[in-house]
Amino acid sequence: MKKIAIVFLISVSVINHSSASSGNNDKSLVRKGDRAFRKAKIADALAYYLKALTVNPQDCYANFQAGAIYYLTDSARMKSLPYFQNTIKYAPAREDDTIIDAYYYLGNCYILKKDYNSAINAFHDYLVHLEDDKLDADILKEVKRNIDICMQAPELMQRSPDSASFIINGKYQPTYVKNLGSMINTPYPEYAEVLLNHDSTIIFTSRRPTSQHGKRDYPTGSYYEDIFISNKDKKGQWMPPNLFSDQLHIKPSRLNLASVCISADNKTLFVYNKGRVYESHKTADGWTKPERIGKNIKNFKKYIPSVFLSFDGKKLLLVSDQKGGYGGRDIYMSNLDDKGIWSSPQNLGSDINSAFDEDAPFLMPDNKTLYFSSKGHNGIGGYDIFKSVYENGKWSTPVNLGVPVNSPADDIFFSYDTATKMGYFSSSRINEGYGDVDLYSVGFTCDNIQNTTLQGKLVADVQKNISSATIDLTETASQQTTEAKADENGKYSLQLKPDTKYTVSVKAPGYLTSSTNITTPHQCDPYNLYQVISLNYIDADSLHKGQNISIKNAFYHDKKDGNKNAKDDPNVSALMTSFNDQNNVWLKDTGFAVTYSPAQIDSLNPHASKTNIASVATPVAVTSALSKAPTILFEINKAIVKNNYYASLDSLARMMHTNTKIKLQVTGYADNTGKPEHNLALSRERARSVEQYLVRKQVKASNIHTDGKGIADPVAPNDGTHNYLNRRAELIIIQ
Repeated sequence: MKKIAIVFLISVSVINHSSASSGNNDKSLVRKGDRAFRKAKIADALAYYLKALTVNPQDCYANFQAGAIYYLTDSARMKSLPYFQNTIKYAPAREDDTIIDAYYYLGNCYILKKDYNSAINAFHDYLVHLEDDKLDADILKEVKRNIDICMQAPELMQRSPDSASFIINGKYQPTYVKNLGSMINTPYPEYAEVLLNHDSTIIFTSRRPTSQHGKRDYPTGSYYEDIFISNKDKKGQWMPPNLFSDQLHIKPSRLNLASVCISADNKTLFVYNKGRVYESHKTADGWTKPERIGKNIKNFKKYIPSVFLSFDGKKLLLVSDQKGGYGGRDIYMSNLDDKGIWSSPQNLGSDINSAFDEDAPFLMPDNKTLYFSSKGHNGIGGYDIFKSVYENGKWSTPVNLGVPVNSPADDIFFSYDTATKMGYFSSSRINEGYGDVDLYSVGFTCDNIQNTTLQGKLVADVQKNISSATIDLTETASQQTTEAKADENGKYSLQLKPDTKYTVSVKAPGYLTSSTNITTPHQCDPYNLYQVISLNYIDADSLHKGQNISIKNAFYHDKKDGNKNAKDDPNVSALMTSFNDQNNVWLKDTGFAVTYSPAQIDSLNPHASKTNIASVATPVAVTSALSKAPTILFEINKAIVKNNYYASLDSLARMMHTNTKIKLQVTGYADNTGKPEHNLALSRERARSVEQYLVRKQVKASNIHTDGKGIADPVAPNDGTHNYLNRRAELIIIQ
């Protein structure tokens, strides 16, 4: 099968082991679990073992069986760790091989966690507990190999992240590994990708509920393999995939069907079915029914799970565990002669093939640069991707691509497009994907996408006002504003530019307009940004005396200092879940409080006393007793409002936007530098500059009156030292 093979050593003598269970109630549950397991009802068996453990948590056999079932699935493999630990903890001093095997699985789990020292200890314990006459040669070889990996891996893990770029394209550049996202990947396995049309179309293999009309493999309970296809839309995002096997005229059957590779002209597709590789040709009428490949290749006695056709169509790389190889699966090569006949495949030799499995060859257009996956050579864990070059009649020593391409899990099916400089591969790495094996891309440049989607939600004390709320985002550089209205659930959506500064303004009935600044992240590929805004009143004496504003921006796919995991925040997590987004996203939480003025308290509390309401409605003349906003100072011969005044002006704008009866007088002044007529014009320009800033913050222009008085009414001597105090704009609030 194309699915990555995993060792599964649950003892067949389960009946004998179940009798070793302790306790009165868990024995029958364990027996039921064993019966379900023998019938390949894996989910039922796990449920019985887990239930038995609720009765007797110290049942070492039930712990082992539960751990082994979790270990069977890549997406749940790490769940097996505590069960294997309990197996060892509660096992008798001399238990049989089944329980001893827990050390083996424990070691492999520690490798996935990159805890190589603990893995070495577990593997040593496994060897110590086995009797010499029960040592299996293949298992012994594998365990010793795993110990070697644990010794080598730390050095490989410490390699510079840009070394992968150097190995692939000869340049030291950052390496970006990205999950292809929820449109392609699911909680089920996805792997063996084939890219067409310069990465605008992808054909891949999956074991999901829609595969083969939902048919399942009896021994494991997994869905059978099937082939799917997806295309990118105009924004470069993958669209929902469709079954591709229908185009190959292959009816659903209880046999695996997987994608393998495609020719350079996209007209010959190789697929895996019935233990062999078949080829289908694209015609004007569609794809032909697949037929088995060349005569000499048919004579291979062992199955061929994978092939790769060179870009010139004259070399065919094959994978097989044919007798006479170096151990496990080996890579072979067949050449096409002038008569169009494939030669008998020849083993690539010990430079490429190790005593362990090699798989998924990919030969670059130069016909000498080979990428392949191997469980041998100098690895990090599981299958790793390697590169070798054929020079001077031999293959060079394979080089591990290292992190972030390789991981302690299985990394396989690497391909690379020289035109787009993008690579693709499959990986079962933990805590990064959607579950089980996922498809990933690898690139070396990070060009910003054109736009990104912000999905937001407003949460407020006054729920009935959510649907009337608006959220404005004003781009700092261009001052262009994008507006969104919240729906009845408080949700809104905006299209924004990546790597751009914005001012966010929240307008909800019953609240003061609130503003803060955000910066959208640099994005190499499109993914949603999430934002949750909370508005809550600060109450005292049965009145709203102020408000708290919290803006949580879940913008980051990489953890940054001080940021929180979005999954730990109920509101943000619920918003992400509503979009079926299971990525790890990190959020930045910005919060601040606003205390209302007496006038604002009256206007924002509709049930306040009539006396207070009347006092708000009565206009008041300009006097020195009214509020005077901070004076705005300007640089010499300038009329630009400096950013250190933004906060006070924003606060003023929020107040004036909420209470439209408030008027503002802005008077500009200048020092005595320059001619009087120039200073008069400059003073007027300074007043208008303040007015324009407030208007951009949604204050009505009709509520602002401006004037300029030149060098009149100086507040300090124009003596060359204190002139700056006269280059000002004074703001007086009028009601």
